[in-house]
This record gives sequence, C-alpha cells and structure tokens, in this order.
Amino acid sequence: MADGKIVYFEGFGMSDREKSIPADSKTLYNIGSISKVYVAVAALLLAEEGKLSLDKPVTDYIPEFKMADPRYKDITVRMLLNHTSGLPGTECVSAYGFKYNPELKQETLATLSRARLKHKPGAMAVYCNDGFTLAEIVVERTSGMSYRDFLKKRIFNPLGLKHTDVSVGDLKSKDGTAKFYDAESGLLLQPEALSFLGAGGLSSTTEELCSFVDAVVGGKAFFPAGVIKQMKMPQPAAT
Repeated sequence: MADGKIVYFEGFGMSDREKSIPADSKTLYNIGSISKVYVAVAALLLAEEGKLSLDKPVTDYIPEFKMADPRYKDITVRMLLNHTSGLPGTECVSAYGFKYNPELKQETLATLSRARLKHKPGAMAVYCNDGFTLAEIVVERTSGMSYRDFLKKRIFNPLGLKHTDVSVGDLKSKDGTAKFYDAESGLLLQPEALSFLGAGGLSSTTEELCSFVDAVVGGKAFFPAGVIKQMKMPQPAAT
C-alpha cells in the first residue's frame, strides 16, 4: 500500500479447486494470531476513553481471575498485550473445531485457577495466547458489549471492513472463503472455527488486512493519537 491505496497485488494458488477459482485480494481466510492486534487496539481505544487503565491489575476488571500462584495479582492489562504476564500458555482443548465454543473463556479461567506462572509478571516476554483471551474478557467487561459487537461498532464498521469477522467456520455464508484441503490426501476439509477470538479467532481478506494496518500505522492514522502512540512505543514500558 502507498498513501492508503493498494498499488500491487498478486494471488497464488486456488481458493476453490473444484470450481477453479483462484485466490485474490478478496479471498477470505482465518487470520490466526494477527487477531491479537485487533484486541490490542480495542483495549487501547477503551484506555483512551478512560474506561480502563493499561497498568492496573487484570483482577480489577476480572475479579474471578485467580491462579495457584499468588503473583497473578501483579499481572496488568499491559502485560497481557505485550506477552510479559508470565501466564503458562494456551487453553486450547476446546478452542479448535467446527463450531464456536461459548464456554471457552470460562474454561480458560478455570484452567488458570489451577496453574502457576512461568515467571514474575513483567520480567520477560514469552509468547502467550491466554493473555489475549483475558484481554478479550477485559474489553467486554469495560465496554459492556460482546467482543464481536465492540469490534464491529468501533473498528470494522468505521473502517469499512465488510469481510472481517469471526473465523470462517462460524460465518453464516461461506462465499469467498478459501477452501482448506488436506495436504496429503487432497480431500476437502470442513471450515475451521476458532473460539479464542482475541488470541486467534478472526477472519479477513488480504485487502482488508492492509486497510486495517494502514489505519494503525499509515501516514494518515485513523485511530486517536494516544492509541497510535501506545501501539508504537517500546514494550514493556516503564511504569
């Protein structure tokens, strides 16, 4: 992209082998961990409005969040977003499937209640999905909306992202989605649904991903200056 416009695009492979439909800029894919950037922006929008503080404990927003390790009380919202929380990893037993699991967030909290931290909160950065599930819950608690509804109202609709949403397995219409084939047999597999939306459960097109990134770091940033500043500042930040 240059000056907010796509200047070059090239697709590779087929989005539908049976119908000989090639992949292009509007082909829809699950975007995996790129989803984390959206929950980060959501949290920063709420922080900009004074509805949450990045450096307050997560327990201020999720009182039922507990762990077997007492140091969990020192985990802040910022630490969730920059992977420095010390949380052990990923509650994914029921995160992957062919239908959204509405109990995943509660299952994650239950698993964490029995877990210990990898390290002292803030001591180092270790990649962690569960932190973004907690961030998703924080967004819901502080906005008073479902996470999906908040994204639509504050990010997707204002940016004109008509094809960015939950994972392809949960979409009512599968039109335009890239089909998924088994690498060895070539058999067509069912569209996958990922239930940890904040950590990795969104879908989008390459074109709309470019539009979103341009809105965050482009020459004419769409989001408030405070949000952009937080997105660009070195992490972990001194507090």
